[in-house]
Amino acid sequence: MWLRDPSPMLLAAIALGLVVVVLASIVSVFAAPRRPDLPPPLEGQAILASPTRAGSVTETPEKSYAPPSVSFSSRAVAPTRTTAPTRRAAPSSRAASPAPTRPRPKPPVVRPGDLAPLPASRESRLRSHGGGPSTFIDFVNTRESTVVVHWINYDGRRQQYAVLRPGQSYRQQTYVGHPWVVADERGRGLVCFEPARQTLRAVIR
Repeated sequence: MWLRDPSPMLLAAIALGLVVVVLASIVSVFAAPRRPDLPPPLEGQAILASPTRAGSVTETPEKSYAPPSVSFSSRAVAPTRTTAPTRRAAPSSRAASPAPTRPRPKPPVVRPGDLAPLPASRESRLRSHGGGPSTFIDFVNTRESTVVVHWINYDGRRQQYAVLRPGQSYRQQTYVGHPWVVADERGRGLVCFEPARQTLRAVIR
């Protein structure tokens, strides 16, 4: 009977129920959980490529010359009655030569197949973010001291992955958007790298 002759209150209750169902479905769609970050990089593996150390250049000592000895004549000079007054030497008008300036260090040359190094001061502003494709970095230590390779995680903190002695190198799996920092044994940052889509070398100089 109530279906054939519905009251206004019943129609309002049905309309309100439909609105609640539609709003709940919309909220559930927009409240879906976001895609989680990518997992951390996998452990790296050693590679056979070992860099050749730059040979030490021996500087040729500069030649030094001694001034020739001064000889005095033994011939007697006749004394004179009056001696001319000595004049003071006039001050030289030549300006003093400026002190030599130290040449500014040249930026490292990025060779084909190498990643562009970033200064260690950038570390505080770097952090990993997900979504990038998987790739590799070949870390190459050309220094005369041991270095430590760290991944910068999603919180901007270091996570140690490898210790490279002088002349060692290894391949590290990573993702585009995951920065890395190389430090010395005391933890002082030396250089940062950001991976590319293709496998490139991170040369530590």
